[in-house]
Amino acid sequence: MLKSKLSLLSLSSLLSLFGVISATGARDAFSKDPYLSNYSHYFPDCQVVNGELECQQRAAPDGAIKVACVGDSITAVGHTSSKMHQYPSQLQLLFDANHGNGTYSVTNLGTCGTTLSDHGASPYWKSATYRALMASKWDMVVVMLGTNDARDIGSGGPEHWPRGGCDKATTETLSECSYYTNYTKLLDEIKGLGTTAGVAPDIHIMIPPALMEQGAYGMNQTIINTIFPKLVPMVAAANKVGLIDVYTGMGGVPAPQWKTELPSKCVLNSTWPPCAWYCDQQSCRPGQCHPNDVGCHHLAQVVYAGMTNSSSTHQE
Repeated sequence: MLKSKLSLLSLSSLLSLFGVISATGARDAFSKDPYLSNYSHYFPDCQVVNGELECQQRAAPDGAIKVACVGDSITAVGHTSSKMHQYPSQLQLLFDANHGNGTYSVTNLGTCGTTLSDHGASPYWKSATYRALMASKWDMVVVMLGTNDARDIGSGGPEHWPRGGCDKATTETLSECSYYTNYTKLLDEIKGLGTTAGVAPDIHIMIPPALMEQGAYGMNQTIINTIFPKLVPMVAAANKVGLIDVYTGMGGVPAPQWKTELPSKCVLNSTWPPCAWYCDQQSCRPGQCHPNDVGCHHLAQVVYAGMTNSSSTHQE
């Protein structure tokens, strides 16, 4: 039988980039900081053991297809009211509804504030979720990283974006872009994590959602809305992995039209329909790159459609 294999807030700083802290220090921090005390919301598949954040693949029935969702705060939490509203949790519900409970098992490996770059303020490579990714075997992995890489000094953030080779990259010059080389390094590692020896997981990478407001969270709107929709597909093609266009799926508009067609900021009762995925009574935050409860449900549908439309299958 064939089954489809389917291919803010920077908490990294709060946990000292996930370095070890003393058990006493951890207890003190958790008693004083509401975000740390609610770590199960921000790191739903992690726990604190002896003062250190530890993450792991979600327990699953024998034979379940194991899915990893890799990313930053958009994956980890968005602007949701509970961990059941986060997009990986909503993705799990879609798998359950369409394929039966226990057929797929989704693990949330998002970490707030992280970059794909290995030299940013909080690289994904140094996170507890990265360690969990590397410690387990997977049938499917989806990756959405880059939003925090788009932070730069001119937009009020740290200088994360690699200038030069990435801004005008072509298929011939990709090797000069460190965003591409870092992505390739991560994808090469993931390709060795398949549940079947010698067989890579089904892998999809995602174009991140649009940024409505220049400078929100110190991010450069042009990098997110113009460069990523061109660059990420080239990265996917060069690495022979799947591509999911979250940018368009979540309301993004192609360049240069986004400069005039996107609202400068989503507000309650906006006349632009996609604003509902970022701004309603439940949550309406600046910048609108983080979906609310409704938006994360829609994001899960976009990701699910991208994964299930893959021609990749595995034999059971």
